[in-house]
Amino acid sequence: MTDSATIKPTTRISKVWIIPIIALLVAGWMVYYQWHNQGPLITIDMSSANGIEVNKTPIKVRDLEVGLVKKIELKPDLNGVTVTARLENSAAHLLNENTRFWVVAPRVSFSEVSGLNTLLSGSFIAMTAESGTQEKEHFNALERPPVTPPGTPGLHVILSSDTDDLTYKPGDAIIYKGFKVGEFEEVNFDVEHGLIDYRAFIHAPYHNLIDENTRFWNVSGVKLQLASNGVTIQAGSLETLLANGITFGNPQGDLNGEPIANDSRFTIYADYNAAADERFRYSAQYILLIKESVRGLTKGAPVEYRGLQIGKVAAINYDDIEVGSLLDDEYPIPVLINIYPGKARLADSEEGLEFLRLRFARWINKNLRATLRMGNILTGGLYVDLQHVSDPLPTDQLTIKGYDIIPTVSSEFTQLTQKADAILDKINALPLETLVKDITEVVATLNDAAESVNTASDNFDASIAELDTKVLNQQIQQSLKAFEKLLKHYSEGGLSKSEIADTVNALQETLRAIQPLLIQLNKTPNGLIFSDNTDINIQPRAREQNNE
Repeated sequence: MTDSATIKPTTRISKVWIIPIIALLVAGWMVYYQWHNQGPLITIDMSSANGIEVNKTPIKVRDLEVGLVKKIELKPDLNGVTVTARLENSAAHLLNENTRFWVVAPRVSFSEVSGLNTLLSGSFIAMTAESGTQEKEHFNALERPPVTPPGTPGLHVILSSDTDDLTYKPGDAIIYKGFKVGEFEEVNFDVEHGLIDYRAFIHAPYHNLIDENTRFWNVSGVKLQLASNGVTIQAGSLETLLANGITFGNPQGDLNGEPIANDSRFTIYADYNAAADERFRYSAQYILLIKESVRGLTKGAPVEYRGLQIGKVAAINYDDIEVGSLLDDEYPIPVLINIYPGKARLADSEEGLEFLRLRFARWINKNLRATLRMGNILTGGLYVDLQHVSDPLPTDQLTIKGYDIIPTVSSEFTQLTQKADAILDKINALPLETLVKDITEVVATLNDAAESVNTASDNFDASIAELDTKVLNQQIQQSLKAFEKLLKHYSEGGLSKSEIADTVNALQETLRAIQPLLIQLNKTPNGLIFSDNTDINIQPRAREQNNE
């Protein structure tokens, strides 16, 4: 009996490969699943990569993470960086033409404090969640976060300002009766026209307060107004004191208008009065030919009639009116003014405007004249005052290039100034050098006279000192006593002839003693005060002998 072997075929694949094959299939499925479910890859252009890190900086929508930064590259033109990020598939539908990206980082300013939560967690890229019609994968990041969160109910308006004094920045407040109801979002400068446009947002329900007749005006800082009734200080809220701000409303007397659409345009006025003036749609224009200085007169200065404002100055040195060159003698400066029928308590319509023109035409032909007056002595500001004057000078020219002319007269202050200038001119025309020379000579003469008076005073003192008044008094007293004794003896009858003779001789001796003084006083009564330096030579006479 023979043994036989049974030959069986072996399997070609070892069971050992089952586990690697399963692992490969699972890995393939994971790769496919990851590829199939991964979100789109987008690029974002930024000015810098400050605070952004690869595989660390997330992309968030309403604080929900929906993506991650994968790569950061420098732009070919070196004008910024390009950030490549991968978004989750669930956020792919948010990528459209209205999507905005910006970097959230700590920001502190007068108008806002934001991003403080990133001090510990780090910066991140935020994006808006708005619907759109066109898919998009390349975006330009905003320089700063949008002021208004996406989806906030309200109304966008476009504001413009044609003056350099009114400038605002994103985040500045819009106030209504003390409440913040909106803010500025964007600032766009039109280089070609030199105008600034602002895009602002008004929150609901305050956006219902805005209609076609609404006016916006500035309330920034503190306004100090000096008037005849005292000092007026106007200030907005605390926000507008620290930063700029505006408010809005319908000026008094203006009715509510029709509702407006989104992104409607409005103008920002300097103050409430300027905004209120714009509600008057009809105005009559007149020309003033000013022959004096217009320093202090500004565009927008009031035009008053009997103390009430009925218009304002529209232009100074109006270009459309050609009245010669500024260097010509007696060049009149053309000033354009607007007078509103509505401010004159007339209808703000064509009928009111026509009535105003007819009335002013009659007044101008009669005695209506315009004068520049000083409205504030501190600032030197001028305004136009319309008044009726007595006995006005006749005017030949009443119109120029279709504009009616209101004749002008100088104000009392100007007339006083002109008189003062004329007086100063006369003073300047005087021969001041000759007058000064003559005055100098007169002063010198007065000095000489004063010295002469001093010398005369000294001579008088010397003359008084030389006069022996004591001896003179003694002699006079002796004479009086002798005369009294003579009278006594004579009355008693006791005087003899010889005694009387002796008394008379004594009296004569006394008179002879004072005779020089009496002669000097007789010749020169002022000799005791003013000495003439002449020696008096008195020759005494001999006593006549009595022949008896």
